Amino acid sequence: MIHFTELFGLDQSKVILLDLLHSSSGKNNEAEIRYHLGLASYYSNNFGDAMIQWQQVISKYPENKRAQELIRVFSNLTQSIDSVHTLREEDFEYSSDLRTGRLFWTPTYINQKLLWSELKDAEKAIGYYQGLIDKYIDPKKKFQILYNIFLLESGHNKNNYGFNMRETSHQRQGVLFKMHAVLKEMKEQISTPAIDPNYNTLIQAYYLAGVKTSEGSFITGAVKINQKSKIFFDTVIDLTDNNKNNIYRIFSEHWINIYESKEK
Repeated sequence: MIHFTELFGLDQSKVILLDLLHSSSGKNNEAEIRYHLGLASYYSNNFGDAMIQWQQVISKYPENKRAQELIRVFSNLTQSIDSVHTLREEDFEYSSDLRTGRLFWTPTYINQKLLWSELKDAEKAIGYYQGLIDKYIDPKKKFQILYNIFLLESGHNKNNYGFNMRETSHQRQGVLFKMHAVLKEMKEQISTPAIDPNYNTLIQAYYLAGVKTSEGSFITGAVKINQKSKIFFDTVIDLTDNNKNNIYRIFSEHWINIYESKEK
């Protein structure tokens, strides 16, 4: 089924889906329709309405692929019990009774008890994303997962993980190998550059890799290309051959020109 929220917009998609739900053809596609109704409500910040639709999918069609998907998603979402609006049910009296019960006590945020900071481990993140690569077949999804791995391996994170100029030459060489491998995988996920929305992200990734592996700091404008980083900037130029005005191409040409003028 077409993703209605993208094609028609949130409000219009709800109207279309509701009409379809109550039509003769809607009976055979109720799980799919309610799934998308839930999405439309969720992205409109109507979480209670979204939960009503998704609970219907799970309760009525437990074997449906959408129900299984929702069950997996819900297993990773801890519902904050102080959020009254998420307690909306199709049974109005039951919902009202639950809200009345909240008048007698003050709940705490469940998520605060899970100590998310204890999970901050870049290597665990890499392993998690590697699992997602095996899970999803869609090249666009794989690309986005790989991009997160790239940000980790290239040192674009606050976890002191990945490429670091302060490390030994041997250590940097190992991380460089990983960066090239991830970028190669990202590139393989793009079949038609002209229309793939991830293509610009690929260009950006190569540029970020060039900046990160150069000596100096991009923030201060003191990017000093070396032989290792020049490979990334050269790739940016190759990838933007049909777009001479691409900002990453312009900067890449700038740093390369400075580098080559000093080499002469």
